Amino acid sequence: MRIVAFGDSITEGRTGVRPEENWLLLLGKKVGPGFELFNAGVGGNSAREAMARYERDVLARDPDAILLEFGGNNNDPRNPQRRVDDAEFKQHLIQFKKLLPKSCRVMMITFPPIIDELHAWRNLIKTGSLDAELHSQRQIVRDFAAENRWPLLDLYHLMWDRRYELILPDGVHLNPAGQAFFAEAVYQLMKQEGWLKP
Repeated sequence: MRIVAFGDSITEGRTGVRPEENWLLLLGKKVGPGFELFNAGVGGNSAREAMARYERDVLARDPDAILLEFGGNNNDPRNPQRRVDDAEFKQHLIQFKKLLPKSCRVMMITFPPIIDELHAWRNLIKTGSLDAELHSQRQIVRDFAAENRWPLLDLYHLMWDRRYELILPDGVHLNPAGQAFFAEAVYQLMKQEGWLKP
């Protein structure tokens, strides 16, 4: 089974951790032989920027399944031209589905919590909470997964109560414990959905 993880820096899983602590590498050890895992996460990507490379970085690998997580960079307060509003975000998800091979499975993943008081953009957000600004797009992910009957890993809800334990001092990226938590959560949902059967 060939699985491609597609998204931003949370998917990429390199910030602030050693290579061997990366969540997808840890997931690969859990699923064992018979699985090929590819990381198509690019730090800093908005949904628009990620979708611009969807065919090249994801579909070209002929995946059997895609782990989809992005959205955290859609509200960049430093560059309004990069912003991806809710309507555009929905269109990117529709396009993602439109190009998806019929036999390809999808797991959708919500963007994890942001610890506002630690985040570098905290003084640039007019509402005072970057985390809250992402709520509507997290809900779009939940709704899109439900509409398509795709499994949803609600990383936001799963991590919220443990966010100070699992997130780096930058307020957004996952620390080694967070990487391990992410890998285990994906693994358990894969098992629940029958993805691990031979």
